Amino acid sequence: MPSRQILLVRHCESQANADGRIEGRGDSPLSEEGRRQAEAVAALIAARGLADARLVASSQARAIATAAAIGAACGWTGSHDHRIREGDLGWMEDLSYAEVGRHMAERKVRELDADLHGGESLETVAGRVWEALDEALAAGDGVVVLVSHGYTIQALLRRLDPEVAIPRFIGNGDVVELWLDDGALAGPPQHFPLKPPTA
Repeated sequence: MPSRQILLVRHCESQANADGRIEGRGDSPLSEEGRRQAEAVAALIAARGLADARLVASSQARAIATAAAIGAACGWTGSHDHRIREGDLGWMEDLSYAEVGRHMAERKVRELDADLHGGESLETVAGRVWEALDEALAAGDGVVVLVSHGYTIQALLRRLDPEVAIPRFIGNGDVVELWLDDGALAGPPQHFPLKPPTA
């Protein structure tokens, strides 16, 4: 079976992101900046000149709107899949990023997981996302574009290879490119930030 290309796109800035709040189950729309980002990431993906792709968005509004911009720019029709939605972040839902950072520092942890927030574990999220991705790969040839969420993308990358170098932060509108051979990574994921990193 030939290698398969997958693009994992984190949704563009939501209103909760703009307000500095963590959002798992929440369903805020794109902010004004998020709508600009969606046009920008859509143009970048369109510039790749990919053939027809299977475009699948999370069932949450911020991902649906981001995917709609990509579909319009690339001439693709998309679908929604609740399995690639953001993880349930338990009692941390709707906290400010500063509060989340404080709780993590107090507990001396470097990443969010269920033992901290009491919601869905990275392993649980990865299992449902892999199921959705596997179905999308089986449904046809060509590129699969999943428009999802930060915690969800991190979870999937860990499932594919626990030792893989994963970006510490996947920003709004960032793209992570994977190539899979028989369900395994064919090489390291490539991270394409929408915004160039600042020095």
